[in-house]
Amino acid sequence: MKKKKNLIIIISTITILLLGIGGYLLFKDSPKKETTKEEITPLMYEITKEGSNNKIYLFGSIHLANTKEFTFPKYLIDAYNNSHYLACEFDTVAYEKDTERQTQDVLKMLYEDGSTINEHLNSETYEKLVNFLKEKKLYSSLYDVYKPYFFESLITLALANDSNIKSNSGIDDYFLKKAKKDSKTILEVETSDFQTDLLLSFSDSLYEIMINDAIDNYDDEVKSLNELYEAWKEGNPDTLENLSNDDIEIKDEYTKEQIDLINDYNEKIITNRNTTMTDKLIEYFNSNYDVFYMVGAFHLIGDTGIAKQLENKGFTVKQIN
Repeated sequence: MKKKKNLIIIISTITILLLGIGGYLLFKDSPKKETTKEEITPLMYEITKEGSNNKIYLFGSIHLANTKEFTFPKYLIDAYNNSHYLACEFDTVAYEKDTERQTQDVLKMLYEDGSTINEHLNSETYEKLVNFLKEKKLYSSLYDVYKPYFFESLITLALANDSNIKSNSGIDDYFLKKAKKDSKTILEVETSDFQTDLLLSFSDSLYEIMINDAIDNYDDEVKSLNELYEAWKEGNPDTLENLSNDDIEIKDEYTKEQIDLINDYNEKIITNRNTTMTDKLIEYFNSNYDVFYMVGAFHLIGDTGIAKQLENKGFTVKQIN
């Protein structure tokens, strides 16, 4: 029995694309050596519609990147410069300075009944998780009061540390800081509260599946993350879509209930948010906002992606490169 490779994509990229409270509190930049910069060609579309003079640039970002290793192409910088608004999933730069909101999000990650993670995972999974995090020097017994999303974020941190990226500077942070310096108006397509609450809304049972899968397939996950990063820099939508649709074998012990949990997660994390992001872009377009619209690259591609949804609604979607 085969299932699309959504689980690996989610573990190795969606948490990175969302980050949320776990990512922003855990990831730390380390000193970088000077390297020869490469010019990348990330995915971007020009959105227009017959009968309207308005134009929006739709840019697929990645929230984990080393911006010191590459230069942005002229078409991307021109699109940014020609836009009065910068739209993003949420303002990560403002969030990093908002200690009150961070504290509230940390409190959300605690079990309300005072229980600990080992009471919510089976003993085998808990032991595997602790041993893995100890090996990666990321474990403290003090963490046991947190819900599984916190631990999934630690696994993501390990993936990032073991990948070729070696940075959390992020494309979103880069353009948000630039936009604030340039006095552009920032538009939040979602909010940090929405993303954090969404990630914390899933059951312990789902996170147990994800934690086991991530640890059991860790080397493949690191490889997958590196491939996705290179594909993002190339900006070919077909390559990105192919990487997101590779097959993995569903484990024999997965029950229908567990598969349903994964499908529900995929729908809420990807499909539903794609539709919301599409609707928000159309709202800006109809308001005549000239927007540099920046969301995670995997929200742009595929049959349910923003680009296809816009085409279905009568917009002209032209890839710029």
